Amino acid sequence: MDKYQILVKCDRVAMVIDEWMNRGTSDITLRRAKTKGCRVIETTDVLYAQRLVKWLQVAESINIVKQ
Repeated sequence: MDKYQILVKCDRVAMVIDEWMNRGTSDITLRRAKTKGCRVIETTDVLYAQRLVKWLQVAESINIVKQ
């Protein structure tokens, strides 16, 4: 299973959390990023990762970790 790490600017994190609370279908982890002013959202759900990237357009960069 792959883990998707999506870098998001701090001003857009609230939008992601609000959307997640309304849908709530996948597990996410929110953590600090090394990049100043950003956070990392981690998920194993490919559909939720795609939603963040394509529809909400919040991703600054994406890292896929093979597990």
